[in-house]
Amino acid sequence: MSVLSTLMRYYPYVFHPIVLVGGGLLLLVHYEWRRRGADRSALVRRLGAFLGAGVLSLLPTGAYVLVTGQSPMQVTQGNSWQVDALVASGVLVVCVLLWYLWRRFDWGRLVPVGAATLAAATVPYAALSVVWNVSGHVIFAVVPTLFLTLVDRKFWPLLVVPAVMVPNRVIVNAHTWLQSVGGLLLATAVVVAVYVFERPDDARPTVGTSGGES
Repeated sequence: MSVLSTLMRYYPYVFHPIVLVGGGLLLLVHYEWRRRGADRSALVRRLGAFLGAGVLSLLPTGAYVLVTGQSPMQVTQGNSWQVDALVASGVLVVCVLLWYLWRRFDWGRLVPVGAATLAAATVPYAALSVVWNVSGHVIFAVVPTLFLTLVDRKFWPLLVVPAVMVPNRVIVNAHTWLQSVGGLLLATAVVVAVYVFERPDDARPTVGTSGGES
């Protein structure tokens, strides 16, 4: 097996949707915290909310494991619509919780819009997966990286991840070109549409009067 074949084989595991969604949201949380000029205690609260949402996102999969009696490994492996539905439900839990918490405590607009963008891509992905095996790896590689790039152009190197993911899904025989490119087009359309509509970059940094905002 060549080096390239080995890299392509492990690429979707290294850049798994969980890694990209979690990492992308974490970058966004930190970026928004710095842009608003908040203090470190504010970052701790944000990270606590993020981690709490991440833990709760495991509930749908945990419930499915209990009901079916299957092991987590059995449930999360494969390329079926049931797996896609579990991934989508976990992502939606994170999106709803982050959107609510950031709006509730007025922590900024970037994370809520990012969460809404992710949710907006997750819903059609879950619906389509029942009748068409569109690539979730591609969708969840595009959404966080493209959104971050639109927020700040310094994040543009992250776009290499979905650029490689598109052919990767075909090379490893997980999807056809149509399914892989379809995921790319779907995710791109959703991210651009939500970003243009919401214009999160209009929000200005908000600095508290006594050492930073909450």
